[in-house]
Amino acid sequence: MVGRMKSSFLPVGLIVAFFVAWLVPDVGTQFKEWGLIPWIVVTIFLVNGYQTNLSELPRSRHFVVTLLFTALIALLISPLIGLGVAGLLGLGAGFTLGLVVKATVPPTLSTCIVMTQLAGGYATWALIMTLALNIIGIFTIPFMLDLTLDGVGEINIDPLPLLQKLVLLVLIPFLAGLGLRRIANVDPKHIVLQYLPSTCVIMAVWMALSDSSEIFQSLSPTALFSIAAAALLVHVILLAICWLGSIALKLEWKAAIAVILTGSQKTLPVAVSVLTALNLPMGEALLVCVLFHFLVLFGDALLVPYLKRPLAQQATNE
Repeated sequence: MVGRMKSSFLPVGLIVAFFVAWLVPDVGTQFKEWGLIPWIVVTIFLVNGYQTNLSELPRSRHFVVTLLFTALIALLISPLIGLGVAGLLGLGAGFTLGLVVKATVPPTLSTCIVMTQLAGGYATWALIMTLALNIIGIFTIPFMLDLTLDGVGEINIDPLPLLQKLVLLVLIPFLAGLGLRRIANVDPKHIVLQYLPSTCVIMAVWMALSDSSEIFQSLSPTALFSIAAAALLVHVILLAICWLGSIALKLEWKAAIAVILTGSQKTLPVAVSVLTALNLPMGEALLVCVLFHFLVLFGDALLVPYLKRPLAQQATNE
């Protein structure tokens, strides 16, 4: 029951944030103008660092090769897929920005780990790959966005200032959280710490959406369908590449599950932090990121039983 409440907290909170921002945008807009979103992002990664335990690190050569392969897909190939899908579906500049940003960020720090465990895969592999990709991603994101978004509408990406902002917003707070874990006596699994990052994501999304509430008033069903189709297409392509890559690497199925879920999922907090650091109009882009998050979350929840099926068949044969 507690696990179900925790897994549904963020999706339900995002739905509430969307409707509050749509119906009563003034309060959220005022909070955004006070400059609270960057501090919220810092809080998210400070807590994530504090909750991270690096005591069990796989060190085998096979794992390192798998990690590099997953990083190639999630951080370098994925942005190109996002740009290609946006061009294929004719998305506007704001929607393209959101789709490419979402495709460029690393995997989520919690969902892919939990789903890997539920599917019977190597949760430790998913954990370490997720942590590594989030750290590496801070350095790849600015340059991949510069490569993919150059010339899209009036978007202009300067990678070095963006890199500096991501280091300040994400990397330093995360490392500070790791350091605090060594000296603080607070249980990393304390109920407040379990819900604080998700609460911060909900608040940041609420403030940003409130500031762009006029966009939703004119949003057509066709635009929503295009966004949903683009998000699903990017995710399905990533799933297929990760699955085929796992076959090429001759991974056992438990390891393949970790690669499939880690290489295809995308984190919402880092996407929010990137959009915040870009200092561009983010209403349309953020809407894409939130909708992408929902579709992947529910889609992969349906996928988990199918990923688990080969393990169940193997157990039956043994």
